[in-house]
Amino acid sequence: MLTFKRSLFLGLAALCLLPAINAPIALIMGLIFGSIIGDVGFNQVPKITKWLLQIAVVALGFGIAVDKAIAAGSEGFTLTALSVVAVLGLGLLLTKRFNLDKKMSFLISSGTAICGGSAIASMAPVINASTREISSALAVVFVLNAVAVFIFPSLGAFMHMTQHQFGLWCAVAIHDTSSVVGAASVYGKEALELATTAKLVRVLWIIPLMLGMAVFTKDKKQFKFPWFVLFFILAMVISTFLPLPKALTLSMFTFSKSLMSLVLFLMGTSLTLKEFKVVGYKPLVYGIALWIFVGVASAALILAFY
Repeated sequence: MLTFKRSLFLGLAALCLLPAINAPIALIMGLIFGSIIGDVGFNQVPKITKWLLQIAVVALGFGIAVDKAIAAGSEGFTLTALSVVAVLGLGLLLTKRFNLDKKMSFLISSGTAICGGSAIASMAPVINASTREISSALAVVFVLNAVAVFIFPSLGAFMHMTQHQFGLWCAVAIHDTSSVVGAASVYGKEALELATTAKLVRVLWIIPLMLGMAVFTKDKKQFKFPWFVLFFILAMVISTFLPLPKALTLSMFTFSKSLMSLVLFLMGTSLTLKEFKVVGYKPLVYGIALWIFVGVASAALILAFY
């Protein structure tokens, strides 16, 4: 029986590397496997997951061209900066109010402020978050991502947003890039183009946040600098300034997404329905509160000034 469980585990893990399996699906697969099958006795999975996560983050850097992102998203830079600072600040206040686990709540607020699962995956090793904290934060963000794809186009139409306004709103108020693109593509071509480029600028906030937290969360007795942060920056520089073949950079970006799906599957297997009950409803309410805040506030500013 154990052999069958392990074979199924490895088979599903390999399946997550296929392009057809995106991050939310991989996480759901992991959650279902962990809840039904349970532990398969692979004790090295947490350590392997941590390494794969860092490799995925570094590979992600090859898909971000710094100069193009800054140039294309200059219009929404101020709005993006305000939203990132405001969400992180509100998240800090609500963490005390809800009496939440500090690391898990910070991961949720980072995902809401910057770029969903990518921000959570990037920040987790820096603050040394546990697998359960990471999985819980990812679950909250992915639920809201799925909802956003369906409700944002209708809300944009209800508020009579232009394609320009809607594209900017998607880039600021939706977590993951995939959901930003999904919602904006429904609204129109102009909305999709602006949403994609403005979102790239928002993604760049990962860098100062990772470096800042690396300093502020250091252990006075023993501080291990997260070297993968520097490799992430180096990947961006290489992607921007060296004449790499487009096929190579695209392959690295695809590899990162596939590897991230695998990581999320592995994380999901460690979070059972029983542990969800232990986590409780507060993290979800916390995530919804932050999401509503950034969605309403950014929509009001965009409608008034853009």
